[in-house]
Amino acid sequence: MWMALYAAVLFFLLTPGVLLSLPPGGSRTTVALTHAAVFGVVWALTHKMVWRMVGK
Repeated sequence: MWMALYAAVLFFLLTPGVLLSLPPGGSRTTVALTHAAVFGVVWALTHKMVWRMVGK
């Protein structure tokens, strides 16, 4: 349950326009693809740490 909550919060925070919008002035598709890549990288780098913190 905690990992699903973490994924949902991370997804919300990385939604274009919430914390950042990359690249500035890019098309809708480019911005969406960039944010998908950012989400994937942040998830890959942090999910194991969060998994250990919440105790599985």
